[in-house]
Amino acid sequence: MIDISAGQTSTRARPVYGRMFQTPFSDQIRNEAGVATMAVGNITEPDHVNSIIMSGRADLCCLARPHLADPNWTLRAAAQLGYTELRWPNPYLAGGEQLQRLARRAAEMSVRV
Repeated sequence: MIDISAGQTSTRARPVYGRMFQTPFSDQIRNEAGVATMAVGNITEPDHVNSIIMSGRADLCCLARPHLADPNWTLRAAAQLGYTELRWPNPYLAGGEQLQRLARRAAEMSVRV
């Protein structure tokens, strides 16, 4: 697997930053070279990850800054997506159950509107 990143190794580089801005590099290498890739670069939402993986633009997504801002990003995203098979650490079980209840309630409310 190749970690596809623009690298930002030169002060002369002028990358165009934006949502999922490095994903096209992963897409091209994965689909032209037939190599498994990992996409990075301003991937911040569960929907970003799902769309990249499901569209075949990468085999894996790596998120750094979202986890720096919220160390429980993966647990929160799983609850928002209705995924209940993720194991919460024992000290956080009550919080996880509450987060899953709130996520279910929010999903129900969005369907009613």
